[in-house]
Amino acid sequence: MTRPAACGLPVAARGTVPAAHRPPPAARRPLPATRFNRQPGFTLVELLIALAIFAVITALSYRSLTALLDAREALEKDSRKWRDVALFVGRFERDVTAVVPRLASGPSGTALSPVSSLLDLGGATAKGLAITRSGALLNQNALAAPQRIAYRFLEGRVERLAWNAADAAPRTEPVATPVLEAVRSLEFRFLVANEWRPDFGLPGSGAALPAAVEVAVTLESGERVTRLVALPR
Repeated sequence: MTRPAACGLPVAARGTVPAAHRPPPAARRPLPATRFNRQPGFTLVELLIALAIFAVITALSYRSLTALLDAREALEKDSRKWRDVALFVGRFERDVTAVVPRLASGPSGTALSPVSSLLDLGGATAKGLAITRSGALLNQNALAAPQRIAYRFLEGRVERLAWNAADAAPRTEPVATPVLEAVRSLEFRFLVANEWRPDFGLPGSGAALPAAVEVAVTLESGERVTRLVALPR
């Protein structure tokens, strides 16, 4: 049973809501039962897998880059080594082909052959190659005169010794210049009467010249470089 409202309109039964004030059916419909409310993004497992793949790619790239840099460094080192060998051989050829058949005087006053396997260092001797070579004709100083030079092996390197003149004053010290590093051994041979000899031009042998001089250099890396230079007749 209903009671009339103050405004004269009927009132709905107790416990009911007029249709005008009811929410739409969609708003009253409960949300579907889901286990997870999934949001866009990556899961922890996916992130771990991506990080693992990135770490593997980074490690491989680092190893490849390291190998490339090591190869480049080895190539540059090898290039410098053979460049130094070429410079040494070229300098040796220029000195030997400029030899003059003239006796020289060592610091100890001994008469020296133009080409000798014995170095006179003023009170001491050493094995190597000593020659008297012509000077630079274009120079207007002491370098235009004949000069005494020598090559020797000392402490893993080849040195070029140079005196100011062919006849050295007593107790004159030569200027030593390293011309080749990382050397294991240095050997010379002399061609005389179609025979190779390890020694030549010892004191009292005169001003004779060998037909050719051979130099053999063994590098620390194991390579052996041999060069034969014919002397001017």
